[in-house]
Amino acid sequence: MKNKSHNFITIKISKLLAPIISSRDVANVLEDKINETDTTSVVLDFNNIKFVSRSATHSLLVLKEKIETNIPRRELSFINANNDVKEMIRTVASNRAFPKKETPEFNPEKTDIASLLEEAAF
Repeated sequence: MKNKSHNFITIKISKLLAPIISSRDVANVLEDKINETDTTSVVLDFNNIKFVSRSATHSLLVLKEKIETNIPRRELSFINANNDVKEMIRTVASNRAFPKKETPEFNPEKTDIASLLEEAAF
């Protein structure tokens, strides 16, 4: 739905895609749809979306960043997301902001099986 007086478009994701979004490919479909328009603001309507996977959410956030930093600059916003979808977006956005960079420490110890069997016998 395009509103020329405010120069924005609302994309109803459930109608364009499906109520369950589980693939990174959604970003490509949405980007193509967005690029068909000349609006400065795009609203993604999550009404009737039941689930969005972590990978699909990551792709949506990368798309949002791309849309908002490329020229011509556009604003991309999300509306009508249920609590599960909101929480997934928050979680993935948080992990993008503060990625885990620590490598877990692994210090294996050599153990003699015979000595373990002796200890187990007592």
